[in-house]
Amino acid sequence: MAVVQGVRPRRAGRPGAAGGPGRIGGLRRPELGRMLFVALMLAPAFGLVVVFVLVPLMRGVQFSLFDWNGVAPVMTWVGLANYVELWTDPAFLQALGRTLVWWVMHVVLAAGGGLLMAVLINEVRWDRIRSLFRSLAFLPHVLSLAVVGVIWSQLYHPTVGLLNDALRAVGLEFLTRPWLGEPILALPAVGLASAWQAYGFYMLIFLAGMQTIDPAQYEAATIDGANAIQRFRYVTLPALHNTISLVLVLAFVSALKGFGTVWAMTQGGPSRATELAAVYVWRQAFQTGDIGLASAAGLTIAAIAMTIAFAINRGRDRAAEGR
Repeated sequence: MAVVQGVRPRRAGRPGAAGGPGRIGGLRRPELGRMLFVALMLAPAFGLVVVFVLVPLMRGVQFSLFDWNGVAPVMTWVGLANYVELWTDPAFLQALGRTLVWWVMHVVLAAGGGLLMAVLINEVRWDRIRSLFRSLAFLPHVLSLAVVGVIWSQLYHPTVGLLNDALRAVGLEFLTRPWLGEPILALPAVGLASAWQAYGFYMLIFLAGMQTIDPAQYEAATIDGANAIQRFRYVTLPALHNTISLVLVLAFVSALKGFGTVWAMTQGGPSRATELAAVYVWRQAFQTGDIGLASAAGLTIAAIAMTIAFAINRGRDRAAEGR
């Protein structure tokens, strides 16, 4: 007797199947609803990014390709001539060099000072005392750059400044200087003031990184006979690897934007000794009236910042892969 095997008929379309009534364009209705909700929530932020970031950036690219003084009704197309002029301008190259020196000072004084202060505060065992020290250390960062510039300008004053008065009081009058008036001393003096204002910010970042370190590691190191310096070297520093790379990027970006303190204290002088890249851009835009060259300089600085940030992050990732 022959057995005839029947063929089970296909279902017309169960919910959730591809092309079924439970899907729209290959997506289930709940998934589509979540995507629409997320898009709706992100729309205001995306709109702000477009209006305040992308549009000004595109306008800056446009201005960098024209010769324009900012007020003339007509802009003259010059192509890449502004970039050629920029990279052949000794003043800009010198400003980049000073910015590099400024970054090194910022990393050593501000980031290094923030790390040192974070380590010292983290060693305090009483929570209230630790919170008090943390608040006091962060206080300079609350002050505006203009206020910081005024305070430190008075400290550096050649006749009534506290620094020179202190040197005279201890018999070191021969060390008194017009700290903001000598080209060789002006940049380090302003850099110290900027670091004093910024170190509290890096201190908080390092403190946050230290909170993620397992206390058992310190206990084990102490049992093994490690002193405070050895615990810092072999426990704290390796654990703060990612935090340190973040601080280096933030310090570099801050150095490229080092305008407020410099302008409040020296306005780029004396003899352009403190003219950083950001001050150079301001001069070209608002004193010389060359918006095209200023835009080219600003975009060049932004490109350098992104390149350095990418290199630092890439080096961090490679170091993490090698461990």
